[in-house]
Amino acid sequence: MELPWKSVEAWCKKGRAYAEQGQYDRAVECYDQAIRQNTGAGDAWYHKGLALAAARRHREALECFDQVVRIDPTCGRFWLARGQTLYDLGECREAIGSCGQAVKLAPDSANAWFIRGHALRKIGLSPEAIECYDRVVALEPNRIDAWLARGTALAAERRYEAAIECYDRVVALEPKNANAWYARGTIETLLSRYEDAIASYGQAVAIDPNHAETWYNRGCALSALKRYDEAIGCFDRAIALRPDDAETWYNRGRALQNLERYEEALDCYERAFRINPDYPGIWNHKATVLKKLKRYDLSLACFDRALRVNAVDAEIWHQKGLLYFTLKRYGDAIECLSQALKLQPGHTDAEYYRGESYYALGNCEAAIDCYRAVVRLNPENAVAWNNCGNALYHLKHYEEALVCYERALEIDPENRRVWNNKASVLSVLSHYDKALVCYDQELLAHPENADAWYNKGVALFVLGRYSEAVTCYAHVLEIDPARAEVWNTMGNALVILERSEEALECYDLALAASPDDIEALNGKAVALINLDRPAEAAKYYERLQRLPAWQRERNSGKRKGL
Repeated sequence: MELPWKSVEAWCKKGRAYAEQGQYDRAVECYDQAIRQNTGAGDAWYHKGLALAAARRHREALECFDQVVRIDPTCGRFWLARGQTLYDLGECREAIGSCGQAVKLAPDSANAWFIRGHALRKIGLSPEAIECYDRVVALEPNRIDAWLARGTALAAERRYEAAIECYDRVVALEPKNANAWYARGTIETLLSRYEDAIASYGQAVAIDPNHAETWYNRGCALSALKRYDEAIGCFDRAIALRPDDAETWYNRGRALQNLERYEEALDCYERAFRINPDYPGIWNHKATVLKKLKRYDLSLACFDRALRVNAVDAEIWHQKGLLYFTLKRYGDAIECLSQALKLQPGHTDAEYYRGESYYALGNCEAAIDCYRAVVRLNPENAVAWNNCGNALYHLKHYEEALVCYERALEIDPENRRVWNNKASVLSVLSHYDKALVCYDQELLAHPENADAWYNKGVALFVLGRYSEAVTCYAHVLEIDPARAEVWNTMGNALVILERSEEALECYDLALAASPDDIEALNGKAVALINLDRPAEAAKYYERLQRLPAWQRERNSGKRKGL
């Protein structure tokens, strides 16, 4: 372009022409020519600043805008341009001041309010930013970027429903705005409204299927609903778009782990580690997967590595303790679980398994302390009440054990195992009628429980209900014919019922299993006397007398009724 004159206005026009073509360096040269002719030419400084800003030469642009506001401090657009450049340079507080001056001079400048809102939000002043965005949308109700920004600021203030209203306003104006659908899904995820979030993310990826973050977030929402197969599909789409994202590989591994596809999960954790060796959680979850795969040494090594990275994570100590518990290294388990509790005193699972470890080591007193700590934290934990009862039972604190079992049954009346335990303690306390009720509850759920049938038979025997006791013993022997002591107790009941011939068969079976069984020898002798066969009975008494005294003494307490 050749101009016949060289005025300031002409140079500025030429500069604007170059700027419109994206030739910012040549535009700047033109503005410099104008400024050389008139250093007070505000428009030349202003447009030079715009060209420099467009060329991302923000610091030089700022010098121009500083100059132009000195030339004319009453022009709002000059202050706005300065504020925009300061914002682009990250100098948000100065940008706020400059845009503030702009809106004083031009209160209807939506852009000035908009940039001021951005700068306020950037330094964490979201309430003030919201006020600015309110001014923008009041001036320009259909301005999409302002509604989006307002939603973001409201979300920062945890005003989630109001934020969603902003995003809804955007999609009403522009239904195919992927950013609004994405932002809406993010807020719905924060509100744990995962179904709604999945739908919003679905809208976003339908509009923009190449947005990896949307696929990733949709996968996370699906995982939260335990829809792991679908989640993996979303993570796969995200990985196809962004293969070097450790977080996506990690969460894909979590989904696979929840599906018990441990080898695949392990591969994902390995991928995540290769991308980002410092990604939090990898070592811990890798250790858990290796534990599931029964690669215990490798699992322990991973837990150790996880603790080197973060020794104050109670959950890692907890999981390592559980691994030691699985390995029956109860002392090591107690040490790890104690460390977990030191870091997180209210960790009920760590307290529970510490109790289990003490119980396995025979330290019932310490186990009881742990179980009691668990039920203080969670009074509805039926398992802890039951196990506390077991530990008390072993210490012969039967009344206290009974209280624990009853509390467990209040919480979980269908737990037949607790009914069995309660029956045992009631029998020890000679409450046989009550014990029978408990055994019946256990046998409803577990009719193959030979111990329950046997103990029920013993209770019936003590109550003098011998025929019913015989029926119970018969059930035991159907389940486990090799239980010699049952043949004896059944024989004893049959003798009392004067069914001595049947009793003899029982004692013979007991003696076949153990020829020196004192109870069987004694019982058979009694049955033979009842059958008026004293000579044969005498032989068994003689066999009894030939047994060592210590053996007779040791077995004397085992007899049931004879």
